[in-house]
Amino acid sequence: MNEDLTAETTWQHIPVGSTGGEGLFDEGRLQEVLFRHADILPLGEIDPAYGDPVPVCMELGTRAGSADALFLTPTGRIILAEFKLWRNPDARREVIGQILDYARVLASWSYDDLEREVRNRTKRSPFEIVSAAHRNVREHVFVDNVARRLKRGEFLLLIIGDGIREGVEDIVAYVQAHSGLRFNLALVEAAVFRRADGEDLIIQPRVLARTELLPRTVLVRRTIMEETDDDPIEEHESSPREDENERFWTAVLRDFAFDDPGPEIPQSSRGATVWVKVEGSGHGGWGISFGAYLDRSGSSIGTYLTRRAGFPEEGRIFDEIVDAVDHAEGLGSVLDGWERWDNKYSQPRLGFRRSTAFVAGQEIRDFDEAVEWMRAHFNRLVSTLHPECRRRLRRSR
Repeated sequence: MNEDLTAETTWQHIPVGSTGGEGLFDEGRLQEVLFRHADILPLGEIDPAYGDPVPVCMELGTRAGSADALFLTPTGRIILAEFKLWRNPDARREVIGQILDYARVLASWSYDDLEREVRNRTKRSPFEIVSAAHRNVREHVFVDNVARRLKRGEFLLLIIGDGIREGVEDIVAYVQAHSGLRFNLALVEAAVFRRADGEDLIIQPRVLARTELLPRTVLVRRTIMEETDDDPIEEHESSPREDENERFWTAVLRDFAFDDPGPEIPQSSRGATVWVKVEGSGHGGWGISFGAYLDRSGSSIGTYLTRRAGFPEEGRIFDEIVDAVDHAEGLGSVLDGWERWDNKYSQPRLGFRRSTAFVAGQEIRDFDEAVEWMRAHFNRLVSTLHPECRRRLRRSR
């Protein structure tokens, strides 16, 4: 730091204006500084996984409009930023809706779509831009990670402005209730100060609010819809654990079909959990969902129905189904051996689980038996309760 800046002095807050002007700091200049110097953004406070952001382009074109800024990390994580003055309620509502629209469009893109739009702005590919800043990035790993996160709607969304004050809790609550994607969102205030006796400037970004724990395919800071701390997306080549996960799910889902034709068959995964959503529940069909999991830390495997926090109607339906299953006749007789439990984030589960040994914490000891158990119980749970969920959802509309 410059020696003059360390001396005792007075700093004056400078409001940010859309046109600059006397006594104002130009909004466009603030946007340019924060884009070029993304390292000063407090991303580590939001999620350390988004460290080392590389500025890729400004005004990224989408069918929903132009996103102010796109950043990518060397591990293929995606950051979208909107820079807005925070002067009136209409602007606040509009920017929330706008960045959600951008996120939804990106979630429909392939890597080729992203590369096309980045080239339109920069004449370079995303990999060329990121590898210029981090030369140890391997292209196939980077491209695969970006493509996977686009498909999953897994982004960090930043709304950066001057004077963000009131209503941040309401904004976070609104976003948590109106999304069908899997992302973090944070509100960042970027205050500008000028030294009273000179032209030196300080820009001070700080996190005012961020979305908290919500399930996959919705807002996430950390995942709550998995039984373990295993992260299904790694920043490197697949690990032995991921390979074993994929071997198991491939065996479970090969030629697999539910007796109920309604739900989609999940894709094989390298993660610890696969999912089946209940269409019509919550936003994006994830208000109520089914999971099947491997829990190495708990030496168990299982399958369950769960409901999403923040959706009162879906919560009521989930409780109704628990009550129905709790009776010996009807659903209770079909789901003989069912359990109800909460995971470590207090999300309710209704389903089946069994003790399973993992050799050296990796391979399933009784692999074939575990595969057959999972196929049978996953089918029984989903085929029994999926029609019940759909029927009760239709009745509530």
